[in-house]
Amino acid sequence: TSAETMEGDPAVWHPWFVLCTIVLLFGALVSGWKTPDMAAFMALCLVWNAGIIDTQDAISGFTNTGVLAVGVLFVVVQAVERSQLALVMARRAFGMNTGIRFGLARLCTLCFAISGFLNNTPVVALLTPITRDWARTRGFSPSTFLIPLSYSTIFGGLLTTVGTSTNLVVMGLAEDMELQIPGFFDIALVGFPVGLVGIIYLVLVGPILLPKTGGLLRYAKDNQRELVTEVQVEKTFKYLGQPVGLALAMLGLHRDCLVKIRRLRHKKAHIPQPSDSSPVSISTSTGEQEPAGPGST
Repeated sequence: TSAETMEGDPAVWHPWFVLCTIVLLFGALVSGWKTPDMAAFMALCLVWNAGIIDTQDAISGFTNTGVLAVGVLFVVVQAVERSQLALVMARRAFGMNTGIRFGLARLCTLCFAISGFLNNTPVVALLTPITRDWARTRGFSPSTFLIPLSYSTIFGGLLTTVGTSTNLVVMGLAEDMELQIPGFFDIALVGFPVGLVGIIYLVLVGPILLPKTGGLLRYAKDNQRELVTEVQVEKTFKYLGQPVGLALAMLGLHRDCLVKIRRLRHKKAHIPQPSDSSPVSISTSTGEQEPAGPGST
């Protein structure tokens, strides 16, 4: 019977156990129950303690040359980030007089070239804030550039054997299995044409398909006349006791931007004097509150 077969050959249940472990690992990653490294390590310990792999197999991944190379590349990227070299290169490459498509072409070309020699993840983390600030400075939506930034780094990872973590891990596995290891630029024979086609597609079609929204900051800038806010005046306010118009002028604000003044009353009623330092809330909300008048703040 099947039960006798499983008892006679313990390896029969190994694939099912590993499959269940992978499903649990996937669920932990999706739900965010643990961080990815902790979830993967717990899955490794589970398979290890079940006797499916031995100690040498369990720790072999930590000594894999590809994994070590990934760690070294993170150190290299950190040095590049501290030297501000990437910041200078990015600003010169993007330009300040370029249109959307020309700027997008420059961005994708830069990412395509850099990610061929550095790991993708730190390159994206390094260039994302630079790209976002540049797009806002030029008046473009950052969402039009961030997806092409990510995809162009993926295309650049197809140029060399150190372009992505996957390439390095595969090289390490090929070395362990004594297979033929490709040269440094061998995979570029396929990767370069694919990346070139991908970049052309991103430049031509990306601005059409990608959203033009710029998030909260862009909405606040475009709809600043429709936004209202509330400011509470503290006792340390340096214009306390001064006329409202003078205080607003000293702050660089027009008097028309003030909707109303709401004074915070204490239990003991009193009439605020010009020198009174009781807190005042300048509010834009509607309600039966004291309207803004010619009195003091």
